[in-house]
Order: sequence, then structure tokens, then C-alpha cells
Amino acid sequence: MSEPESVRSTADAMSAAQMREALEALGLTQAGGARLLGVDGRTVRRWCTEEGKGAREVPPTVARFLRFLIGSRIEPAEVMKVLGNAPEPTTKN
Repeated sequence: MSEPESVRSTADAMSAAQMREALEALGLTQAGGARLLGVDGRTVRRWCTEEGKGAREVPPTVARFLRFLIGSRIEPAEVMKVLGNAPEPTTKN
């Protein structure tokens, strides 16, 4: 996992572009990110949308969690194993 410069911020705010970069750094698709975070796929798509009717702000807890995973180099699949019963997140090949 490589950590994009723009995702390294310690602030709780995360832009849509940073959300997309974080998912990419973790090797996740938007659907995989949704499974990892326990939210609907539409929610992640809204977090990844720059502006407009569907855009939504990335919650600070989500931003911090994704930054933690990237910084600690914990694989999303390992998180899913610990959480149990949740399907493995979809990753990019």
C-alpha cells in the first residue's frame, strides 16, 4: 500500500478526491470500501463524488479509520477477518 501525499493529512476532513485515493491506496473498489466500512455502496459513491446533488461529506471517523489503515499498513482483508461474518471487501486486481 502506498500512501498518497494528499491522504497523509492528520486533519479529520477528507475530500472526495482524497477518499478515492485512500480506497486506491488500500486496493479497494468503491464496493469493497462499502463492505469494509459497513455502509451501502451508494454512500461510498456519494463520498467519492466531488460536487452536485449526490455529493456527501466524508465523516471524520471514516477519514481517520482509512488513514489509520493506510498508515499502519493493515490489509482490509485482515480487518474483515477480525470483524467476522462480513464478506471480504472487493479489491482491485
